[in-house]
Amino acid sequence: MEQTESTIVQVAPDYENDKIKEMEAFEWNLQGRQEIHEKGEVFGRPSYVDSSTYVVKTTVYKYVKLHFVRPKNLPNINRIHELENEYQALPFPPSPGGLVWPVLFTLMPIPGGIAMLSDSHGPGLAGLIVVAGWIALGIYWIKKRTQKRGETSSVRAASSKRANEILNEALRLTSG
Repeated sequence: MEQTESTIVQVAPDYENDKIKEMEAFEWNLQGRQEIHEKGEVFGRPSYVDSSTYVVKTTVYKYVKLHFVRPKNLPNINRIHELENEYQALPFPPSPGGLVWPVLFTLMPIPGGIAMLSDSHGPGLAGLIVVAGWIALGIYWIKKRTQKRGETSSVRAASSKRANEILNEALRLTSG
């Protein structure tokens, strides 16, 4: 009897076919599938099979457990393990969020500042300093959020590129 190794992966139902194709690149064969209808964490990542798909780890109330097996005596199995471990460890940080809240935060004191300027008995210079400080904080928040979004995008792009390289190498090893 042939010795095998196995693994179980939980995925969102929409990501199931892409995950199966990814696992097949590392010589995993789908042994079984079970649909679960209860709260659980599912693991996902960008789909390298379909570049328009991006899936992240999330909590869902319906997911699919996929059971995969592969022979332990495959040619190049050590290199396949190395590639698979590197592939699984690639970082795909979550998006730091949009710019709506930082922009609203920044713009919020402007009407009050205009009202203070038109009121001769208003808070004067102290009020304008508070408004200017508020706006400066908002601009700082926007800059930091934009910078973080750029960094995250760069990390995702580099990981995506490397993931495609890993899949291509794995496919060369397993199809030959």
